[in-house]
Amino acid sequence: MSSDVAVSACAGWGAYGISKAAADHLARSFAAELPAVCFLSVDPGEMDTQMHADAAPDADRSALADPSVVAARVVSIAGLAETVANGSRLIAADYPPAAPRREPAS
Repeated sequence: MSSDVAVSACAGWGAYGISKAAADHLARSFAAELPAVCFLSVDPGEMDTQMHADAAPDADRSALADPSVVAARVVSIAGLAETVANGSRLIAADYPPAAPRREPAS
């Protein structure tokens, strides 16, 4: 998982941003070294999480993504992995959420 701070500096988020930029680069490096395996970096966007609330307590939580919707988008991205360039950095909001799995009737 990546973050917007991997590509844009944000005061107070230096160590976090560096770690996310490194993770993005690691995905690109592994994609080059192991082309038979798909490596992607996904920026989930700002989500309504405890981490976000702790970092920005005055943020409008209604403007933040629901983590369960973001998770469904990540599942959708995983299903499309063969259609995007290996090592890509993707924005979760650019992809539709995966349809919920239905359990077969017994």
